[in-house]
Amino acid sequence: MGKFYIISGDDDFARKQRARETAIMAANCEDPENADHVEVIQADLPELKPDMIADRCLDALRTPPFLAPEKVVWLRHHPDLDSWSFENAPAIVKELVKFLSEPLPPELSIVIDGPGVDKRKTLWKNLIKAGAVIEVLAVARATDRNFAENRRNVLNDFAKSTGKRIRPDAMQYLIEVIGGDSGILANELDKLASYTGNANEITIDDCRAIVSRTPEAVIWEYTEAIQNGRCEAALRSLALLSASKDPGMELKLIALLSNAYQKSLNCRLAMQELGITRPSPGAFENLSDEKKAKFPDNPLIKLHPYRAFKMCETAMRLDGAAIAGKLTLIRNANRALVSGGGDSRIILEQLTLKLCL
Repeated sequence: MGKFYIISGDDDFARKQRARETAIMAANCEDPENADHVEVIQADLPELKPDMIADRCLDALRTPPFLAPEKVVWLRHHPDLDSWSFENAPAIVKELVKFLSEPLPPELSIVIDGPGVDKRKTLWKNLIKAGAVIEVLAVARATDRNFAENRRNVLNDFAKSTGKRIRPDAMQYLIEVIGGDSGILANELDKLASYTGNANEITIDDCRAIVSRTPEAVIWEYTEAIQNGRCEAALRSLALLSASKDPGMELKLIALLSNAYQKSLNCRLAMQELGITRPSPGAFENLSDEKKAKFPDNPLIKLHPYRAFKMCETAMRLDGAAIAGKLTLIRNANRALVSGGGDSRIILEQLTLKLCL
């Protein structure tokens, strides 16, 4: 039976990169786009309609190998594979799906890539039964349980490939501000590699100097500056955010500030539970298995030791009463913003000044 690969997911960069790697593997050559035994259907051309794409693909699949014992068909960058499961899909699309749902000839391999595959749907379950290997590459999101660890692994791989050390605070900065898009991450790391040249390590100053100042990066710098009492830096970041003209930015900042101080309260409670009074990376690296087993839901245990240390370091700057006072200031600013009783820029500037005291 022939080989059948489907690469999907909303991470465009990772999906396209994996699709090409798969095509290279299936064709057993470094340049599948120009190999005689590989037929590429470029499905993302704007002039191609779904029925035209399916027709070209079926024609390629039914044509036997020529001057080669095997053949690879690569349906490249389909715009929406989920459309194949629609009841009103064109007849030629349904014919293509029927062809793919049956065992392939041994001399034929197929690579298909594009967004829109939901493996829970009947169509994709049937294709898996028919022998398709389906891989879904999703954009990593900050809300994902293993987001930080996933990004840390990528950054460690980058460090190994360049022979550079990424300082812990620089690594945390990159995890916080770049986000989960593989293409953006790869681009920013390439910029860092060029910017740092022959230097043996990448510092947080390098990151701040060259990494694109996305809204996420500025927001992170704003909240981090406030929690560490750096008023001037916080006001600079606030000015940049205000200039973005995002209508929902003010309430977003309020929510992030509230969340940051609530995390500090929870962090102090978690430290108390673990019996940690003076935070350090070693305090978390050397936690006994007995203590980990006793408090399996403690949030600090699940973090990287350096990240846990930095969170505790920030939380220890204020006692519980002071944190409660900060949350009261944030609540009052939120009420003022929602009621429309004043200029939002002035409300946030006054809040920033008070929180940095």
